[in-house]
Amino acid sequence: MTFRANLVTSTDIALLRALGHERSLVGASRRVGISRDRAVYRIERLEHAFGGPVVHSVRGGTGHGRTTLTALGDRIVRGGFESVELLNARPVTPLASPNLLRGVYQRAPDPEVRVSRSLRLRVAFDAEDGEAVAVLLDPESVVVARRRFPSSARNVLRATVETLRRERGSFGVTLVARCSGARLRVAVTEEPVRQLGLRPGVPVWLYVKATALRRVGERASRGSPRS
Repeated sequence: MTFRANLVTSTDIALLRALGHERSLVGASRRVGISRDRAVYRIERLEHAFGGPVVHSVRGGTGHGRTTLTALGDRIVRGGFESVELLNARPVTPLASPNLLRGVYQRAPDPEVRVSRSLRLRVAFDAEDGEAVAVLLDPESVVVARRRFPSSARNVLRATVETLRRERGSFGVTLVARCSGARLRVAVTEEPVRQLGLRPGVPVWLYVKATALRRVGERASRGSPRS
């Protein structure tokens, strides 16, 4: 299937393996380092592509609910994604294109990239002070909220929802938010769109970990879409 490379990532593999140990979606999400909503989004994509459930969830009860791997999920973990026949799979839309941002690297007081006068992003990579750099931000690494909350994310950005795009045949939504002059894409599902009342013009907070901003070379950045 041509969509396999666009669908399966190392995070998906780690998430299923973590579920095999944790038997809890919350616990597996923490082990992988993503939010629960992001884990749900990834599992839905995998099940849509592979044509069947990869996890089985039981809510409530004395065990306070649990999430375990199905036979398909267990087979994927043991034998890898290539071991699964995709006869019943349905095409899915590719993962959202990463955000490309260019700016100037500053070491002090903390490593950051100055994208504009009002947009400075904390990063976890090293570069020469004053060096022009390009960074990619995965739309799935951004957490969106209507209110500010305690978080370990080094970047907490005030933004405004600009557009919401739903691709035909997809269960995901690409939210475009304007933040200090920059346009950032965020991958979300329908559930948080409904729960948070996300629509054009709504103010939001974007949470981005410093490690989510990956430096790219000039050659790679030329082939990436602008934000």
